[in-house]
Amino acid sequence: MPETHPDPQIPASVSVSSAEGALQASRLRTDPCAESTSLADETGEPGRYVPRGEIARGGMGAIQRVFDRVLLRTVAMKTLLYPAKSGPRADRFVEEAQITGQLDHPNIVPVYEFGATSDDRAFFTMKLVSGRTLGEAIAELHREGFPSDGLEKVVAVLLKVCEAVAFAHSRGVIHRDLKPANIMIGTHGQVYVMDWGLGLLRAAPAATDVEGAVRTAQEPERLEGRIEGTISYMAPEQAQGRLDAVDERTDVFALGAILYEVLTNRPPYSGRDFGVSLAAASAAKITPPQDHCLHLLPPGLCEIATKAMQANPARRHPSAEAFGAELGVFLRGGGWFGTLRVLDGEVILREGDAADAAYVIVEGSCEVFRERDGRRTVLRTLRPGEAFGEASLLSARPRTASVVALGDVTLKVVTADALDRELGRSAWLGTLMEQLASRFVELDRLRAVDDSV
Repeated sequence: MPETHPDPQIPASVSVSSAEGALQASRLRTDPCAESTSLADETGEPGRYVPRGEIARGGMGAIQRVFDRVLLRTVAMKTLLYPAKSGPRADRFVEEAQITGQLDHPNIVPVYEFGATSDDRAFFTMKLVSGRTLGEAIAELHREGFPSDGLEKVVAVLLKVCEAVAFAHSRGVIHRDLKPANIMIGTHGQVYVMDWGLGLLRAAPAATDVEGAVRTAQEPERLEGRIEGTISYMAPEQAQGRLDAVDERTDVFALGAILYEVLTNRPPYSGRDFGVSLAAASAAKITPPQDHCLHLLPPGLCEIATKAMQANPARRHPSAEAFGAELGVFLRGGGWFGTLRVLDGEVILREGDAADAAYVIVEGSCEVFRERDGRRTVLRTLRPGEAFGEASLLSARPRTASVVALGDVTLKVVTADALDRELGRSAWLGTLMEQLASRFVELDRLRAVDDSV
């Protein structure tokens, strides 16, 4: 039996799986302006909402800017393009309004009212967001040359998206169409996840009737085998039409795909051939982000995106919250440094080699040594948190000692370019390091002169 809407203003006997039923319920609400809730009344006079121009149009509905004559504010109105009779499209439209309306979160666009126009087309009104899409922000980031501060601002936006998606997941809702075009950035930095039209209702994580769980009568089995969403950002299980395999990690894949576009200014799958794109999405066949760019990309973000877009859901981040936590680590610093894993006994640096990077030990330990006349002299043992090869960042002199891994070792690789990016995060720290570097270079030059005398 279909579940009823929990809103106490809607009679419990009304099933929300029916668009007609939902419209009848909307008319039964206590509404002091019930006679003027549409765009025009029976006489053709302006109703509660005065049209101010269309914003967008899709296959199911159109969104327009309207002025609310009762509350004296401009809002967005999404209207079904067809008469509101029972049917899959009408039901889906109602579900979108109900799902969005019940996801009460600062980063999810709020819904204000559900009703019908004078020609019996369902509509709902929501907050009108003035600003730009995340896609526009990404394009600007790359036009400006991918500056570190601009990248951090975009990543901070994506972090707020993760919070919204994690909240929706806690209410049993999978978005299924996350992409830069569906994320709005307000004029004052507000972030809103939009367009929940493909939202899929699943049981809430703890129980199906936990407090706050979104309730509706959607029947996901009717969609089995259908491919719904945007292929350019789609997880393989979604591209294959396997609705039974769609879960929170499907949205995690899309978050990784958005991050991929942040890095490369293009989605993971792109091209005019639908079949080729669908095949690539079904197999999660993705070109590494660095292959698309001539400029330096932060290895930390590349690793996050790559992990999120694994073909096997079990190898992705387990949740949007976990994905966001890794973005937070990047924002706290160090994300421009690559990660290197070295096996036991492998020589990391060799005395006399050209210097091109420094290393910080994350896990494991290393031994520093020199060899003279076939004899090996151990200088010291390095442990997690210690660094070696740091002189290479300031001087071109060859390596003065060798370093070997004692057991398996994980290292952060610090190049001059990556260090410049990290120091660019703080003007004062960058200035201090420049001064220290200039002193070191001068001392190194004097040492070289002394050695040649």
